[in-house]
Amino acid sequence: MTEPSRTFDVDAAVLDPAAHFGAPIDVVNDTRLTKAERQRILESWVRDAELLSQAEAENMQGTERTRLQEANLALSELQKKQ
Repeated sequence: MTEPSRTFDVDAAVLDPAAHFGAPIDVVNDTRLTKAERQRILESWVRDAELLSQAEAENMQGTERTRLQEANLALSELQKKQ
């Protein structure tokens, strides 16, 4: 039996979660990934969103909306799962 993540580039998803998932909750629901992989991806998404929020607070407007709250909620949901 192969590991679920073998058909998915987890490292690429960690580097740019938004390019691989439509929303943070999609990471939680992705059965190809282990819980640890999902956590890595969501933690990366949270860091990216924090940096984007900080930039916006400094009037450096980007074209992408921050998904900080969504990413934090998804991470909390993942931690509730077994």
